[in-house]
Amino acid sequence: MPDTKTTQRILWTVLAVALLGLGIYALNDWLRGQELKKPTRTLGALGIVPDFTLTKQDKTPLSLKDLKGKIWVADMIFTHCEGTCPMLTSAMANLQQSLVKKNTGVQLVSISVDPNNDTPEVLADYAKHFGADTRTWSFLTGPVSTIYTLAKDGFKLTLDSANAETKEPIVHSERFVLVDKQGVIRGYYDGTADDAQTKVLTDIGDLMREEKENL
Repeated sequence: MPDTKTTQRILWTVLAVALLGLGIYALNDWLRGQELKKPTRTLGALGIVPDFTLTKQDKTPLSLKDLKGKIWVADMIFTHCEGTCPMLTSAMANLQQSLVKKNTGVQLVSISVDPNNDTPEVLADYAKHFGADTRTWSFLTGPVSTIYTLAKDGFKLTLDSANAETKEPIVHSERFVLVDKQGVIRGYYDGTADDAQTKVLTDIGDLMREEKENL
């Protein structure tokens, strides 16, 4: 039969473990509460996307009004690009996987800067090649003037030689653009950077919390 000291040690050990368990539970509960109370990091307003209408890979139109009420991420690509475009589209594909898993409803938009060659049929094949879910990821083409205005005047992105006469490589921005539900630009990201996906997802989370707080 254990002596009194042994019994006391056992009781103290049991009590310490119990208190430790309660402490961990309380700490986790507090952390959850703090996360819920954590103030949203407000993203700055960096510009307003002008109205536009372009054509999707399935030949249906997509305009700014179709994206209103949705958070979306845009980039500029062209299908026969052998430089950064495959990297950008692969990064966008990875981003889509994360967004679908989180069931965010965020839309992705890839705009061709070579619309004379990137017909809806070509874009549809390109989307299929990268495993795009075209229910939430649109590939757009349309008039050169519309794309040029949207890229340079709307998104404030670099774009040169997007016309039928040029035989030089098309120079375009490698940035992803984050747009909120009101059509306001809220972030720019280097689409070729290793941490691009993390940064975009973090800012999307802040935007979603911001919208909940403003309801």
